[in-house]
Amino acid sequence: MIFILTAVLVICFGVICYVDFRWFIIPDAVNVTLLAAGLMFRLQQGWVETFTACAFALLVALLMWTIRQVHLRLTGRVGLGLGDVKLAGAAAVWFSPWMFPIFLFLASSLALVFLLIFNLARKDVQTQKIPFGPFLAGSLVVTWNLERLYGPFIGQIS
Repeated sequence: MIFILTAVLVICFGVICYVDFRWFIIPDAVNVTLLAAGLMFRLQQGWVETFTACAFALLVALLMWTIRQVHLRLTGRVGLGLGDVKLAGAAAVWFSPWMFPIFLFLASSLALVFLLIFNLARKDVQTQKIPFGPFLAGSLVVTWNLERLYGPFIGQIS
C-alpha cells in the first residue's frame, strides 16, 4: 500500500509542477486525489487518527486562506492562490501536526532557493510571478517520508 501511495504522491507532484509552472493553477482533481490518498493512508491507522488528520487539514486550509486574505488586503495583490490553499490543506492529512512547521519551512526554503537560482540566471525577477504549489508538493513528499522514517524514533506513530 505504501508503494501505491508513494506513486500517487510522486505523480501528483509531477502534475502540480507542470501545470502550476505553466498556467499558475493547481487543478482541483489533483488536490482531491492527494486528499483521498492521504485519507487512505490515515485510515490504516484508525478512525481517531483519520478524524484528527481531517480536523488538522481543515485548520491548515483556514490558516492559509487567512494568510491569503491578509496579504490581499495589505497589498491589493493575490500572493497565495486558492489552489495553494487547498493543496496545503490536502497535504496536512499526510503528516502529523508536529510536522507542519517542517512542511512549511521546507516549502518556503525550496521556493527561496529556486528564486535565488532564478535571480542569478535572470535579472527581471521582481516582475516575475513564482508559483508556490510545486514547492508545497515537494515539501509534502519530503515531510511525509521524514515522518515515516524518523517518526518512530522521536515518539510518533506513522
